[in-house]
Amino acid sequence: MTLETRRSFNAKLLNSLMAYGLIETLHARHLIADGVRPVIDRWMNDLHTLCKDVKERKINDIEFQAKLEELYRHVDLAELCKLLDLDRVAQTVKYPERGAASVGIDFSKVEGLPQRLVFGRQIFAMKQGRSVVPHGHDNMCTGFIVLKGDFRGRHYERVEDNANHYLIKPTIDRAFKPGECSTISDHKDNVHWFVAESEPAFIFNVHVMGYNPENKKSASRVYVDPMGEKTASGLIVAKKISSAECHKKYG
Repeated sequence: MTLETRRSFNAKLLNSLMAYGLIETLHARHLIADGVRPVIDRWMNDLHTLCKDVKERKINDIEFQAKLEELYRHVDLAELCKLLDLDRVAQTVKYPERGAASVGIDFSKVEGLPQRLVFGRQIFAMKQGRSVVPHGHDNMCTGFIVLKGDFRGRHYERVEDNANHYLIKPTIDRAFKPGECSTISDHKDNVHWFVAESEPAFIFNVHVMGYNPENKKSASRVYVDPMGEKTASGLIVAKKISSAECHKKYG
């Protein structure tokens, strides 16, 4: 059978399946040929491999950030939204009064992925004017990709970590549209803050915890106030605050 004949056959087959409502069933059972089904499963396996590499210290966190951003740039956003069942999330999510709702994701049906993943994952869902409040991380790599909506995203470099505050330097402050991404690690752009400027607004997030043996702190969020006083050198004194304080002020 020639290549063109195969293409014609596959096209006719898919049209017939869609006509009889069978296409979703066959995809769920992985019965559609590789040449005609979405490549999102392979993309998810690449994501897991990358997260595994940084967790096992085969690459450092700066390399991880660059590779994750490159991976995000090449994802089929529409297929990712389908995999994440974003339409259902949009219909069922309960938005908090402040901040963002965190929605868990089940990847157990993705072909090739292990049952136990090395990365955490969730969808952050926000109303307009609400935010993923400003915070840094200890011993955690994380990366966002905007699924839907418009955001203002800000990042800061953690220059110095003190008992009650960070000294931070602004590094990113711009609009983020669907398909755009940003990343964090202990060593680059460690504090971030994303405000939804439209609604509904959704972000997909992955994170790898406990990857940095040099950081003896437990993997966690560190909530800060990025609107603190400036030092003579232009750095910002970002006071460490509680989650409740941060959400009350910036949520």
